[in-house]
Amino acid sequence: MTPDQIRAHRETVLLRLLIRVAQTETADLVDRLHAAGHGRVNRAHITLLGNIDTEGTRLVEIARRLGVTRQAASQMVGDIEKRGFVERAADPDDGRAQRVRHTQAGRAMLVDALALMHEIEQGYEAVIGKRAMAQLRTSLSKIAQATDAAAALGSPG
Repeated sequence: MTPDQIRAHRETVLLRLLIRVAQTETADLVDRLHAAGHGRVNRAHITLLGNIDTEGTRLVEIARRLGVTRQAASQMVGDIEKRGFVERAADPDDGRAQRVRHTQAGRAMLVDALALMHEIEQGYEAVIGKRAMAQLRTSLSKIAQATDAAAALGSPG
């Protein structure tokens, strides 16, 4: 294959398409969060914050969801903790474990982020249509459930 053929094929691979959309949505979300008064959040924080359950998540589970070591996840959490979005607490189910949970500021930012993501996704809907957007959500949910059900928010961990 020539470089042009490889490039053309690569742009049709689902992973590449998902990465492109995730990167642009993340950048757009951060810009909108800054405009909404959440200037301390950056793109790197979004992935981590998106993997914390509303009632908190064990640090080891966050690491698993992110595909990083526990130490790397701890460093990432430390950065966001300094910015006031999360805090660590003893896990009520296992005193040896730590649970990372949103602070009041982190919860407020999460609520704003959900509303802003809805706005962004309405823009996608304007491009592909309401029905196609619903089908896309359903299809991606089925794939996620079939391939990594344990990473669903609200799962034990």
